[in-house]
Amino acid sequence: MAEKSGGIPPANLNGISRPGRGGVVVKPKNMKGTLQRLWRLTKGQRKGLGWILFLSALASGASILSPYITGRAVTAISRGDMVLWVLSCLMGLYLSDWLVKFLQAFFMASIGQRVIHHIRRTLFAQIKTLPLSFFDRHQHGELMSRLTNDVDNISTTISNSLTLLLTYSFTVIGIFFMMLYLNPILTAVALVGVGGIFLLTKTITKYTKKLFSVQQKSLGALNGQVEESISGLAVVKAFCREEVMEREFAERNDAFCKVSIKALICSGYLMPLMNVINNLLYVAISVLCGVLFLNGRITDIGLVTSFLLYVRQFTRPFVEIANIYNNFQTAVAGAERVFEILDEQSEPPDREGAAGLERPHGDIELCHVSFGYVPERLILKDISVKIPAGTQAAIVGTTGSGKTTIISLLTRFYDVSEGSIRLDGRDLRDYRMEDLRKAFGVVLQDTALFAASVWENISYGHPEATMEQIKEAARIAEADSFIERLPGGYETVLEYGGMELSQGERQLLTIARAVLADAPILILDEATSSVDTVTEQKIRRAMLKLCENRTSVIIAHRLSTIRDSDLIILLENGEIAEQGTHEELMGLEGRYARMYRTQTEFVEDGEDARVEKRSLSAVPLSRK
Repeated sequence: MAEKSGGIPPANLNGISRPGRGGVVVKPKNMKGTLQRLWRLTKGQRKGLGWILFLSALASGASILSPYITGRAVTAISRGDMVLWVLSCLMGLYLSDWLVKFLQAFFMASIGQRVIHHIRRTLFAQIKTLPLSFFDRHQHGELMSRLTNDVDNISTTISNSLTLLLTYSFTVIGIFFMMLYLNPILTAVALVGVGGIFLLTKTITKYTKKLFSVQQKSLGALNGQVEESISGLAVVKAFCREEVMEREFAERNDAFCKVSIKALICSGYLMPLMNVINNLLYVAISVLCGVLFLNGRITDIGLVTSFLLYVRQFTRPFVEIANIYNNFQTAVAGAERVFEILDEQSEPPDREGAAGLERPHGDIELCHVSFGYVPERLILKDISVKIPAGTQAAIVGTTGSGKTTIISLLTRFYDVSEGSIRLDGRDLRDYRMEDLRKAFGVVLQDTALFAASVWENISYGHPEATMEQIKEAARIAEADSFIERLPGGYETVLEYGGMELSQGERQLLTIARAVLADAPILILDEATSSVDTVTEQKIRRAMLKLCENRTSVIIAHRLSTIRDSDLIILLENGEIAEQGTHEELMGLEGRYARMYRTQTEFVEDGEDARVEKRSLSAVPLSRK
């Protein structure tokens, strides 16, 4: 809404992507601090987390004990003993493992989603309190990414990765001690194999991370080109640029395909090579077990069986833990981005003892107002003007002169840098924010309609209105005729912000919304700038009815629409160049008079051209 000349550019924040094996990992800036904040968010769920920790230890029990029990069964068979009790223990162990993992998933789903529910509610509640200056610095798509992707990464990590990380950690520690208990020499050999897997994983992922990084950039360029092509498809067709658009897409798609193939092939090396090392380690342990058995250093065949099973299980958790840790880092980085929003300064609170504002008279005064979206560049410079109650004031000027900025200051979307704005003799900051904004009815150039029925959009500022009141507001705004033609009338649900309606129809709905809100002060910001002449006349008639007995501030580029205003203010480079009625300003023969004559001559020239064209069209074909 506001003119953002000299505003702060959007922040360039890296996106979050879900890493796979060797994929892109976005590392947090302060993992310890972020984890502490996440831990504080689990307040009220600590008891459940304690159960999760306990169940994770139990869940690793099957992986730790089953090879040992299997070895005991082999020993029993080799000695001719009964093995029924051993097999019964093994069956009971596996059944217990299923029950424990079910309980683990049950508790984690409940706790994780409660925590994420709390984060989403807190984040959304924070966003609605942020000043518009925050949204000037951040792209809407980037904020949506934080609300969806980042929160989803946190959710996935809490619900899945955390339990797996705990279970695998307990499993590795338990298996290591069991191997050490069974045979320290074989354990030392196994650790050499684990070291080889670590080196292999580090070497491959170091290379694949670069490839996946290039892949993400290529994907971003491809998505950007697709979005740009679809949103601008009408322009593409109008200028016959379909082939160029297709060629650009093919180039980006080919680049993305090539780098994706390289990245996936390189990351695909990891598991086969790890299996090779596992198999070589398995063979080495088997040979060593045979040597030790022949030398009498090992006499229990069940020990060999158990140790070989442990070797199979020992190495795989390390790779899984590495991947889970990568996901964990990405989730923590996402949490940092979420906390950045939660740490943003909200709109300034109401002053202590702020006054209510039920029905203001509408006296507005700007006293030496200066303002800039960034301190180094002022948009408004020492503006002073009085708008008495009931006055229809118009603000005109070239693009970037500060017209819409004044509207933003009146509604306190921003606060003045210097000076003050007074309403009924009091500074705007002395009123309660909610009461102040209810005192203004705003109709903007960019219509804002929601995915709801027509009557819900009209009653947005007055939700308790009856259907009779809604229809009366639509009649005053001259919107009732086209509403009745809609398939469902007032019950018709608008989609995509009312894109199925014309620009003029959407504007008439927003005027009907302002009529129903019945605010004592009215602001009209370029309400007729992008509509046809017939619709403009409808909007102008609706605006005249709306402005009756109200203080109104109108911004317009078409000077003919505001010539009957009580006060016209001409802004130039953030300063008041001229002010007065239309007749007074025309008498000055200054900037306003030149602007008005230029527009009038342009319209008259256009009318003359249309008359000439109609005259020519009346000439018989043989005479043309």
